Amino acid sequence: MTIELLKAFLVGVIAAVPVGPVLLMVLQKTLCRGKAAGMMTGLGSAVADMIYAAVGLFTLSLIGDFIKDHEALITLSGGLILALIGANILFKEVKFSKEDAPGRLGLWSCAAQSAGSALSNPAALAVMLALLASFGLGGPDARQSPAVLVALAVFAGEWLYWIVLVTLVSKGVRLNEKFMKIVTRVAGAGIICFAVVLAVRAIILFVK
Repeated sequence: MTIELLKAFLVGVIAAVPVGPVLLMVLQKTLCRGKAAGMMTGLGSAVADMIYAAVGLFTLSLIGDFIKDHEALITLSGGLILALIGANILFKEVKFSKEDAPGRLGLWSCAAQSAGSALSNPAALAVMLALLASFGLGGPDARQSPAVLVALAVFAGEWLYWIVLVTLVSKGVRLNEKFMKIVTRVAGAGIICFAVVLAVRAIILFVK
């Protein structure tokens, strides 16, 4: 059981590593709104992947068939959600202030944004399913650990990754208004680019 949980922990770390909209959001929130905002953004992503892991562990074959049958619609919906998030970041006014730390509601908003971004991306679910299968955690017959513990281990692995990354970034970068604006614009534009890629992919799938 311990080995399986370690594998699940590693799945969480690996799931967080690829460059994507969530990484851009974590970096932007950390640099522009502080360490707490960055960690809460990472928390939202970790919760989303924990949900994906739980879904995959409980209903791997059923969800796989559903995603395949509705891939175009899900991909298009994900692209639209990412586009809205990216546009909000890109066009939001950036003000530099050392006292501009987000309140409790603002922190939860960071988590909700990243969770929404992760859950709107069908590729993230596909990656999670592939990782679970490759580590031998895909089905109840392939593991001894309860699915709940495996999903929690995935969450722990991913959030630890974000905590380490946010801590390093927050300590290693000096902030000023110009730099914050650049980070915000790049992050917003990058997320919109991911949305465009998803939209094009959805169109191709619809045509097929």
